[in-house]
Amino acid sequence: MFKSLKNYERFRRVVSLVAPNRCPFCGEVLDNSDYWCGECIRHLPFIHGIVPPPENISELFVCCSYSGRARGAVLMLKYGGLVYPADAFAKMMSEKLRNAEADMLVPVPNGKEGVQKRGFSSSELISERLSMRVGIPTMNALSAVSGKREQKSLSASARRRNALHSFFVNGRVKVRGKRIILIDEVTTTGSTLSAAGELLLKAGAKDVSAAVFAKTVEFTHGRGKYGAKG
Repeated sequence: MFKSLKNYERFRRVVSLVAPNRCPFCGEVLDNSDYWCGECIRHLPFIHGIVPPPENISELFVCCSYSGRARGAVLMLKYGGLVYPADAFAKMMSEKLRNAEADMLVPVPNGKEGVQKRGFSSSELISERLSMRVGIPTMNALSAVSGKREQKSLSASARRRNALHSFFVNGRVKVRGKRIILIDEVTTTGSTLSAAGELLLKAGAKDVSAAVFAKTVEFTHGRGKYGAKG
């Protein structure tokens, strides 16, 4: 993990000499100082309204609806093995958290099988990039149990039951009395965030909020909830 954003951006410039920097939303080659292209930023399904948080979460910060180019970038990060979407997500999420106050960022743990396949934890990667921008440390206060099931194939009620049994609080990280922001790339029903929040609150956390890059929203005639664009 890099200690400063300046050092990390220097690293990005060096890496771009070998592996071109690309827009995570369309794949276009970018200058090494850019995080997305001008065309995509005009067409991303940004959410502008306040999104109601799930149970056990005091506030939910969301950048985009989980659709179109935003969805494609999330899938590249989660299943394509590409890390540069995490940079763009963290930069956008840092704007949402500009005035947030917290003691730590806590990435929602990925299943161990998924981490082994892609070679990294997507939520932890975003959280580390985000830490450099907002000045709040990333702490792995939650861990995944062995054999954690993926949420995507489960119903809403099953997701919550599964999530409650998928994580445990890491006793080596002090959460009692702390203000925590959970970090993940996407939320659908909110059951995972709710379960993670419940575990942290039971462990003594003072407050648990959450920040994600994307959220599933309903669209009607091209118009989405919370001001999301179709």
